[in-house]
Amino acid sequence: MKLEGKVAVITGGARGNGLATAKLMAEEGADIVIADICQNMNTIPYDMSTEESMAAAVESIKSMGRKALGLKCDVRKSADVEAMVDQVIETFGKIDILVNNAGNSSMVAIAEMDEETWDEVLDTHLKGTYLCSHFVLPHMIEQHSGNVVSISSVGGQRGFGMGGHYCAAKHGIIGLNKSMAMEVADHNIRCNVVCPGTVWTPMMQGIAAYFGMEGDEAREQFTAGHLIKDPSVEPEDIGRAVLWLVSDDSRCITGNMITVDGGWTAAAP
Repeated sequence: MKLEGKVAVITGGARGNGLATAKLMAEEGADIVIADICQNMNTIPYDMSTEESMAAAVESIKSMGRKALGLKCDVRKSADVEAMVDQVIETFGKIDILVNNAGNSSMVAIAEMDEETWDEVLDTHLKGTYLCSHFVLPHMIEQHSGNVVSISSVGGQRGFGMGGHYCAAKHGIIGLNKSMAMEVADHNIRCNVVCPGTVWTPMMQGIAAYFGMEGDEAREQFTAGHLIKDPSVEPEDIGRAVLWLVSDDSRCITGNMITVDGGWTAAAP
């Protein structure tokens, strides 16, 4: 197994892309820590994960024969992240893999966007990536090994109307990753990014429902830019890209990104 003996922390891992990634890593021998906020946010127009969904995710990993731990953590808060990392080190003694996956979104025009709406998205995606990396990297530096994968988006490579806060955060993650990769390469630590296209996760379904769109019609509209329609991009496709980046199969790749978007960006100007 490619990740035998490794310990992986996945933020936002209670569902969607994060949970798919966690399961794929567990299949390859990793013990898993799921860190998730498990509460709703004021400006996010859909339900977030819950303590119950995180508990179910942890049990699904344990049923695969791996150790698993669920920790409630708001990645926007330094104290939460520091406590989460301390608990992982106390429990497992190390962190080999960090997946900065925690994310959210809303759709609001910049001219109408209030500061809280901006902050809840920027702080979750970009500040959260910074804080988790800030507290994990010293442990990886000490052990002279590690892998960090941060989840950006097609929105990190182009703009979307009504999504300026989301695109700003996702562009920022790509730049932050390049800087981190330069800083820690001498410590045998690699840092890369995965950029999903539209994946029909609870987040995307919640945004569609907020605008009165449901079912296949909503999914078709949100994935209209994909060149490959069948198969659609699924959470497991994102997980497989992350898995490759944290395995020795990609041992010479750092400061880079993989776009998993069904060809969407190929047609972008």
